[in-house]
Amino acid sequence: MKRVYTDERFPGCEIVNDGSLTFEVYCKGELLQSFESWERTAAAATVSEPFAARRAAEYFDRWARMDLSTEIGAQQVAQSPAATAAAPDNVTRTIDDLMAQERLEADPQRKRAIQLRIMQLMQQEESVAAAVVNYLIR
Repeated sequence: MKRVYTDERFPGCEIVNDGSLTFEVYCKGELLQSFESWERTAAAATVSEPFAARRAAEYFDRWARMDLSTEIGAQQVAQSPAATAAAPDNVTRTIDDLMAQERLEADPQRKRAIQLRIMQLMQQEESVAAAVVNYLIR
């Protein structure tokens, strides 16, 4: 029993579940990632259809909240001085979040803007050697 869930906000993307604990996320026929989710009331290795539908809807909602286009636009984020001045402790987390978003982005222009932003942040990060020296000096 193959269950396919879609969302009009993400044309060409779907979440597939076959009743097992594994959900697969496809975009334009390409597997982006998979995740697992357990239902407390179901048998050990299965999930019910209502649970799977709710889980897929929650995933799409989280995905929509990550979309930069709903805020100020990817180009502005890539060039924003406030974004470049991220706290050093949060730079790695910001890079990880942007990399996840870049994988999901369908628009080539926004994808490129996110890639540029990632490169800017990576250049800001200090090397391991510099971090050790700074730690020892403090």
